[in-house]
Amino acid sequence: MTRPRPWLIILLVALAYALGHLTWYASTPLGRVPVLDERENLTLAAQIVTGTLPAEPFYRAMGYPLLLAGLGALGISADELPFAALLLGVALHAVVALLVGALARRWFDDPRAGLVAGLLSALNPVFVHYATQRLDATLGAGLFLAGLLALRLEAKRPVPRSFLDATLLWTLAALVRPQFLTVLLALPVLWVSRRESRPSPRIAVAAFALGAALFIGQGLWQRHVGGEFRVLPWQGAYNLWAANQPGAHGRYYAQSLALPPGAPNDNPAKLESLALFAREHGAPGSIDAMNTHWRARFLAHVAGEPLAWIGQLARKTYAFLNDWEQYNNKTYAFHAARSPWLAWNPLGWGFLLVFAVAGAWRFAATAPATARAAGLIGLATTAGVILFFVSARFRLPVAALLCVPAGAALARPAWFFQTWSSSRGPILTGTLLAVAGLTFSRFDGVRDRRPFVQDHLLIARAAQTIGADSEVWLHANAALALDSTSLAATEFVVTSGFNRQLVEALSAADQARWRAAAALLATAAPGFASDPARVIAAAATRDTDKLRLLAARLDATGFDALGALVLLAAATPTEVVLVREATPTAGTTFFFMGRQSLDPAGFANWAAARQTTGWSKALASARERLFLSASAQP
Repeated sequence: MTRPRPWLIILLVALAYALGHLTWYASTPLGRVPVLDERENLTLAAQIVTGTLPAEPFYRAMGYPLLLAGLGALGISADELPFAALLLGVALHAVVALLVGALARRWFDDPRAGLVAGLLSALNPVFVHYATQRLDATLGAGLFLAGLLALRLEAKRPVPRSFLDATLLWTLAALVRPQFLTVLLALPVLWVSRRESRPSPRIAVAAFALGAALFIGQGLWQRHVGGEFRVLPWQGAYNLWAANQPGAHGRYYAQSLALPPGAPNDNPAKLESLALFAREHGAPGSIDAMNTHWRARFLAHVAGEPLAWIGQLARKTYAFLNDWEQYNNKTYAFHAARSPWLAWNPLGWGFLLVFAVAGAWRFAATAPATARAAGLIGLATTAGVILFFVSARFRLPVAALLCVPAGAALARPAWFFQTWSSSRGPILTGTLLAVAGLTFSRFDGVRDRRPFVQDHLLIARAAQTIGADSEVWLHANAALALDSTSLAATEFVVTSGFNRQLVEALSAADQARWRAAAALLATAAPGFASDPARVIAAAATRDTDKLRLLAARLDATGFDALGALVLLAAATPTEVVLVREATPTAGTTFFFMGRQSLDPAGFANWAAARQTTGWSKALASARERLFLSASAQP
């Protein structure tokens, strides 16, 4: 009987594991509702397809949105694209596993090493977590690994196309994720160091021209769209400063400004950089002025406080080497614990790092030249991470690279006992114990659970989008338990509690939580709570003065506030007339309730013609729960 080919095993395992997780994830609020960078990527893709990109330079890398736009150009509709992007991620996860397996097989000249390394990648829960999101991390890692495979580091003689292919793939990787620029910069060093197997100078020049052409192409695209020739997106300068400014831990991007609900629906880091620059200079600035400013502040910090900056790099290096996956839009530990496919899986950075160190000993002994070249690329990749943020998504390509020597170590454990002398054995054992102690340690607050608040809020926001009010309530209250000052969590409690009462009465405990949250939100500044939530909070606390201020606007919010005043029996005769004579769709729930209370028969007739059967009766029941029952009294 013929044994299955190793690549087929890797492919099937990678697809099965990622698809298994996706079957669960796609049914969750975050699987159904793109958020943060995912939403931005899909928005950019849709704008590329329709030719409606904003007439401004690109803030973020456009490689991944361009790929998604390609799916749209193939006929996938805007409604289908979010799920198609998840399936694309599953396919890319399988490609990454195959590339890892191929690298291990070639570098160690060992099919078993290739199989084990490929399976380590295929079964890595962190890889699956990021692959099943609409993010660029897996695509970038795949292009990076493909370029590394194309280099043919194991070759003893020159391979003419190796540098051309690697330059092409790594330039594409940098266009997807600019963190790979440090890898591109390592190519000339690699070319100089490979005396026996390096291609001719003509190939090196051609490779440089190829990479330059791709960057120039992006620059021309930016000029066509935004009127400015730029070969890179412009987010890098502020991120460099934010990751290295005095007091920054550099583990993940931590927003320093609270953006109000009315802020533009744009990248938070972009909005913050604009606001901070305007605050420091008294007026907004051009992109060039802002980038120059942030770079100058970074360089001044490094020059003025070199020891402090070196200390920052040391802290970031420690966090980079630690097993804990740092927050990046989501905290891996938080979300993995909720997945039946990821929660049980112990594979992670720490496991890979320990066994990768063991595999590196084997690599250095069996193929020292290849090991040195691979080490150079690994250091260049690491530098691109540590210079900015060491969050989980940034170090994903390094984790994929660790699978290669880790797979080699696990594939041939007997090699270590057969090859190393008795004097070398204790050294290796001590090194592995030291690495394990480092990666699984808990110093410097490295296992930071503070972002769990944002994880709860992210789920609450997605759940609110699909009307899952019970889940909004659950996660908003969990966020408040972690941070009692969170206005975002407070608002979610207020709105979801109100929506729940439209369906059924709250328990006494939940009713108390809802009223406490409403009282807290009622004290918030106007810009830091949405208008519907302000109306609900004012109605719940019987704050007629705030309701009257909102009612003065005479928009949908204003008519809802008027409706609430009617329901509280606090409306003036003029306000009652406004509610009675307004068009039936002037407001939303509070307005409907107020209108219904003033003219039950007329409202029922209007509802019977325009709403679903039973809607008016359900609204009346909700009105009684909210305003007439004993539990509705403050």
